[in-house]
Amino acid sequence: MGLFKNYVNKPLTSPRTPIVAVDNRFAFQQPVTLLLKEKILSFSGDDFSITDVRGTPYFKCNGKAFNIKEKKVIYDLYNKPVLSIKNKFFSISNKQTIYDGSGNQVIARVEPQGIILNKKYFVYYKNLVTGKDDYIEMKCDLIGSTCGIYHGREKEGAPLICKIHKKLDAKLVFTSQENYYIEIAAGVDASFMVALAICFDEFKNEKDRD
Repeated sequence: MGLFKNYVNKPLTSPRTPIVAVDNRFAFQQPVTLLLKEKILSFSGDDFSITDVRGTPYFKCNGKAFNIKEKKVIYDLYNKPVLSIKNKFFSISNKQTIYDGSGNQVIARVEPQGIILNKKYFVYYKNLVTGKDDYIEMKCDLIGSTCGIYHGREKEGAPLICKIHKKLDAKLVFTSQENYYIEIAAGVDASFMVALAICFDEFKNEKDRD
């Protein structure tokens, strides 16, 4: 049953201490649902708009043309880079590294657990609120349509702080466009969760290509 677990209907829980990996201004006091929408005419194939469900913009992500898998940059509403996501060409480890806006300082490392199904990932980061190293667990369903993000290990009762699930749209059936809802608990860095949603999309694309 675990292989087919769906995370959409599980309730979110706010962490006792805010989870901030990028900037305190992105840890909102209320839960928020964002829509990660891939741009159909993206030249690089990795450009996304990030809005709330009413269309209010929050972030945007640009992939680098001719270097598609190596770098994606997330910008705030003032076109200031807040973080970037990098991985190596032809990497068999399928790891992703998240950097700050300058691209020089590591914010988090996303590492798959297991080499067969790749449905679980650990994300290691430093919480800017506590100043301590911490980790979260990403649990994905077998077909890659939903993902639950836990502050700790799910099997140890860790709170579910974010849910990512694919947005079904009949208009996109004949395109390669992928859109996702990102449901984020209050007190959780939204930019960090957006980055993990983009990593989730990349992991799914890698599995589909394999």
